[in-house]
Amino acid sequence: MLHAEREIDGRRSALIKLAGLCGLALSGDALAALATPAGAPAAPGVLSAEALALTAVLAEHIIPATDTPGALAVGAHRTIDHMLRACATEPEQKSFIAGLERVDALALATAGKRFRALPPKRRIELLHALDGGTAPFGADDQRFFRTLKSYTLFAYYTSEAGSTLELAYLPVPGGYKGDVPVRKNTRTWALI
Repeated sequence: MLHAEREIDGRRSALIKLAGLCGLALSGDALAALATPAGAPAAPGVLSAEALALTAVLAEHIIPATDTPGALAVGAHRTIDHMLRACATEPEQKSFIAGLERVDALALATAGKRFRALPPKRRIELLHALDGGTAPFGADDQRFFRTLKSYTLFAYYTSEAGSTLELAYLPVPGGYKGDVPVRKNTRTWALI
C-alpha cells in the first residue's frame, strides 16, 4: 500500500511541475486538490471562516458579476486563501488578516455594522475611502487594499470564467489568412 501511495504522490507532483513548466494557470482550488495527498483532509487555510467571508464580499466588489461571473462565482476568495497559505510569508499573512480586521472594525465604528452587513451603497463609499487612503482609512489600509485587488485580479483571471469568458481568448487573433500573394520582394515576416 505504501508503494502505491508514493506512486500517486509522485504523479501528483509531476502534474504540478508540468503545469508550472507549461505556464498553465491553475485556480487555488485546483492547486489545493493537487497538493493534498489522496484521502488526506484538506490543509487548513490562513483565513478564518469570518475573514474568508469578508474577503469574498470585498472581492465581489472589486470584480462584480455582470454578463460574466464575478469574483465570488469563480471562488476568488478561496484562491486568495490558498495563495496566502502557499505563497505569502508569515508577516504578509498577518498583515493581510490585520487589514481585513481593520476594514471590519472601521465599518463597525463608522456605520455601527460589520462591513458585510452594510448596504451596498455604504460599502462602496468605504471602499472608495479605502482605495484612496482617506479618512477613516490610512496609508497602511490603502496598501492592504492594493494587495487584495492584485490577489483578486490574479485569482479571477486565472479562473476558467475569467480567462475564457471575460478575456475572450482567441487562439489565432484576427483569424487565419492562408492565401497571401508572395513576390520576390515580399517580406514574409510582415504578412498581415
